[in-house]
Amino acid sequence: MGPQQGAAPPGEAGEGAALPSYEEALGRLAEEERGGGWLPWCEAEGIFQLPVREWVDALAAVLRPLGAARPLEAGAGAGVLGRALRARGLPFVMTDPQGGEGIAPLGASAALARHRPDLVLTCWLPFDAGGEAAILADRGVRWHLAVVQTGPGFAGSETLWRAKGWEGRPLPEVDRWSVSRADFLSEVDRGEHVRRGAAFLFTREAE
Repeated sequence: MGPQQGAAPPGEAGEGAALPSYEEALGRLAEEERGGGWLPWCEAEGIFQLPVREWVDALAAVLRPLGAARPLEAGAGAGVLGRALRARGLPFVMTDPQGGEGIAPLGASAALARHRPDLVLTCWLPFDAGGEAAILADRGVRWHLAVVQTGPGFAGSETLWRAKGWEGRPLPEVDRWSVSRADFLSEVDRGEHVRRGAAFLFTREAE
């Protein structure tokens, strides 16, 4: 499993470090499209989802009212998103099979067993790794916030949409600020921003 929400751009690795704004991110997208291309730049930087300030703020605004006591990020990659949410007062435990500074070296199943979270966040988790199935099958998990790739042929893992006992809803208030490696501008380096990353909140139905 590789990094999921992206490596930190230079100077943004620390907890609470400044993130780019949405406007700055679109400027970078346009600049890279005039050069070697946006996707090659994201691949070189290890970025799947670029955590811009407004996007992280919107995620935090969705997560806070849930009142989760034990939030966990599975597949945290370089930990940029988890650190940004921690800086906004959400006490995420970060886990990833590769580990890292402040990131426990655990896959999804092991992270669930060790930390017993009530909320799990994933961002571009590999759809064929079985992580979503483990999360949704865990009876202690009440909420799963999944950021997935959308677009032709993509909507995250089929497991997300076939899980019994869960209700999912899109988060347009988050997605309006989304910038991912699969995005593009309608006129190559200008025009409409076509988004391909989307957030969904899954809530376990009352029994």
